[in-house]
Amino acid sequence: MIRDFLFLPRVKRQLIEGTLPNSRAFLYFLIITAVDNLQLAILQVSPAQPTRWTPLAVWGSLAIGGVFLVATYLLNGGSAGRDYLTRYFSISAVVALWVALPIQLLISLPRVAASLSNLDWYVPSVLFSTNILLFSFIALQVRDVATRSQLPAR
Repeated sequence: MIRDFLFLPRVKRQLIEGTLPNSRAFLYFLIITAVDNLQLAILQVSPAQPTRWTPLAVWGSLAIGGVFLVATYLLNGGSAGRDYLTRYFSISAVVALWVALPIQLLISLPRVAASLSNLDWYVPSVLFSTNILLFSFIALQVRDVATRSQLPAR
């Protein structure tokens, strides 16, 4: 049961087979919403120390996020695709569960490592790079599910 919930290959198989329960898809939606809200809460309570790179990272991540959403929709088949939101939220939530804590640790490193605290580009580059990697990975997973869902059953 836990493996079916936390392991991406199993979740993808359920998405391909169309056997992912609606209740679990809703739970994935709640998870991704909670992760986003946690990120916002962390930003609210942590002391803001923007650098000259912060606007580039924020606006770049926003732009990449928009492109990513359109790309995943198209990779899922566009208007001819099916189950886009279920696929998107399920895959995104499983990935978020695996990477949210490591990302927070990377972002927090400058507070404990003096050598990193002097690098004004460290946190913005971690955020921007992470977004590119995560968005790309999720997009590839959505494409894989969409492609494999269209193959005839064997």
